[in-house]
Amino acid sequence: MKNAFVLLKNGTGDINAEAVLSVFRAKGYGFLEGRILFHAEAKKLCDCVNSLNAEYENIAVLVDRAYLPFAKNALVALFGEGSFQGASSGLGLFVNKKNTLFLLSDDETGLAYANEVCVAYLEKKYALQTERTVIRAIGANPEHVQGLIATAKRIDGGAIKYEYTRKFDEDVIEMLYDSNIPKRVADDVLRIFAEGMSDSIYALDDTPLETQLVRLIKLRGRKISVAESFTGGGVAKRIVSVSGASAVYFEGLNTYDERSKQKRLGVSAYTLNTFGAVSDQTAYEMASGLISTGDCDISIATTGLAGPKSDRSALPVGLCYIAIGTKERVFVYRYKFDGTRKEITEKAINYALFLAYKQLKNL
Repeated sequence: MKNAFVLLKNGTGDINAEAVLSVFRAKGYGFLEGRILFHAEAKKLCDCVNSLNAEYENIAVLVDRAYLPFAKNALVALFGEGSFQGASSGLGLFVNKKNTLFLLSDDETGLAYANEVCVAYLEKKYALQTERTVIRAIGANPEHVQGLIATAKRIDGGAIKYEYTRKFDEDVIEMLYDSNIPKRVADDVLRIFAEGMSDSIYALDDTPLETQLVRLIKLRGRKISVAESFTGGGVAKRIVSVSGASAVYFEGLNTYDERSKQKRLGVSAYTLNTFGAVSDQTAYEMASGLISTGDCDISIATTGLAGPKSDRSALPVGLCYIAIGTKERVFVYRYKFDGTRKEITEKAINYALFLAYKQLKNL
């Protein structure tokens, strides 16, 4: 199966094709070639499609909605009357013995049509059901992950397609394969990642980190509270974004000022004066201060320097401490993140949620 696409621009700017094309990719129907036309000329469009027809089985033509009537008429002339199967809107399929062409707009209507009609047509045409496995992790070494993917490719013999993305130190590996692949092969590949990234993985499906944490807190029958400094409420925001978080979330404090840390969390003046607000001792007392209220069973505390400049402490930008407290003990982790202020903050939020998840799994 070989697929290509054609983008017809309106001459004044790019069309928004990526979202529509991603619908095909998500089901395993990737594109080997793409071409761009800048003017709505019937001959150029037909010549382009004709040249692709010789090599590719399926072609997606994406146009601005205003160009649908033009594109449809041009393609009817190429494929012949009766070849068009579609909607009154102009979206549809051109089918002959060898090729299938999808005519789509670059808006929400085209997105829905690609998802509901075009992908279903391909699955029926090739009698395949695409399977999708997602692995989510925090803080894995990207070079190590690439090495695992290379190992997996040697085992699967080209039967699995891999998409690897990394953002704010969160790793997402997506595997796409058809239902005919032997289960043993799929299991062996999954085992490579599960064993090679065991300390970093938090989900073997496409569940976001905050959702995974809230589910585990519910399962354990616990309550969680959060005290944040440099993350400015970002950890709490992620937790409460999960539906049903109210059953497990007690409170969140944004203790940005040193006096707030003292008044709200019981951090001692001695600790702040001796070790500073950005220190493992302060993170420890922030987390333990929440636990000491008796209102939560697990706590998260963050303190650090997100930049762009250091403060009077002269500590390096990116230095942070994350503490995870339980009724038995408090764990403190030190990190030095690189990047912009936003990147440093978002990385710390990801690690805070991940560390809470890991500790809770051990309770």
